[in-house]
Amino acid sequence: MTMLLRGFIRGFRRRTGRPVPELAALFRSIVTQSRDTYPMAADVLDHFMDGAGASRTLSRRWLRSFKVIKKAERKNHRRFEKQLAREARLLDDGASTWLRDHWDAAINAFIGTELFYVSRMSLLRSQGSFVLTRAGAEVQVSGTVRHHWFDPYDWDRGRWVFIPRHGFVPISVGRELVESDEARNFLMESRHVQTLTGTCRDGRWPRRGRARFEWSLVKAART
Repeated sequence: MTMLLRGFIRGFRRRTGRPVPELAALFRSIVTQSRDTYPMAADVLDHFMDGAGASRTLSRRWLRSFKVIKKAERKNHRRFEKQLAREARLLDDGASTWLRDHWDAAINAFIGTELFYVSRMSLLRSQGSFVLTRAGAEVQVSGTVRHHWFDPYDWDRGRWVFIPRHGFVPISVGRELVESDEARNFLMESRHVQTLTGTCRDGRWPRRGRARFEWSLVKAART
């Protein structure tokens, strides 16, 4: 308990005061001991130590296995759907129009999940392009949304992180390793594409029309 408290307090210091080789050995031991329980977190920490700053593409299948990622995705879905429904009401009979826009959804991973140890805070940027065509009381909608998830792996945010078997590890460890050229920050990212089809039907108050949308994930050769 005393060791945990000491680690917590060290997290509020800008520097650890420990030799760089000792700090590097700490991170190496975290990589080794985390392989079985958190393999992705171990991989990105290993890349931090050895990757020379090269960007890293994460598996979209792994990333989308977390509810918080799907929640951010749905949040941007709803934003696009509201825009499309508004645009559909303004469209004249027989007319067509394009809608292009993007939405950003902030992601804050839950403590204890592997995503938390890979990326505590990240961003999902969704770039959409849609076409709307009205025929009478109905507007047909179709389009594509390109999702880009990204986060710099930099050990710069926060004071400390609790790592199983190691207790409270100060964020300053990562900063000192970068400053001593023992590690390099890098960009983590992942991309996937979805298509949208839908119908917006005119209606009178209080229904004010009905809209139905269907999202589909575009399969990729490598997931």
